[in-house]
Amino acid sequence: MMVTKRILLVDQEPQITLLVRQALEKAGNYSVREERAVELALQAAREFRPDLILVDLIAEGADGDYFTKQFHTDVILRNTPVVCLSSLRSGESVGSSGFLGGYSFSVTPVRVEELVRGVEELFLEQTQFLI
Repeated sequence: MMVTKRILLVDQEPQITLLVRQALEKAGNYSVREERAVELALQAAREFRPDLILVDLIAEGADGDYFTKQFHTDVILRNTPVVCLSSLRSGESVGSSGFLGGYSFSVTPVRVEELVRGVEELFLEQTQFLI
């Protein structure tokens, strides 16, 4: 039996959160909570206790440094992987990946299916690391 993984999705665009949430929930045992206000993401994460946080830090008014520092220093969340999506588009595209300051990030548009595959691989790697 698979354990349901909790994912917090932070993006101000409802079309993006809906598209990504539906793709993740269809792909596997994921429970996805959407938060559209970056300034409320930390509180939402503390309440939801996600296994992964997907966040668009290029959202208008978002302070990426402030956001990531809050997660780095939060006792409850500091070990939660954060994937920073930085160039989401309202079609079927979300970002490509790399690492910066201990956080994964995405910058070049890729298909939603690639994001889902990346999430699945991240959870697989975590499981293998724990064994």
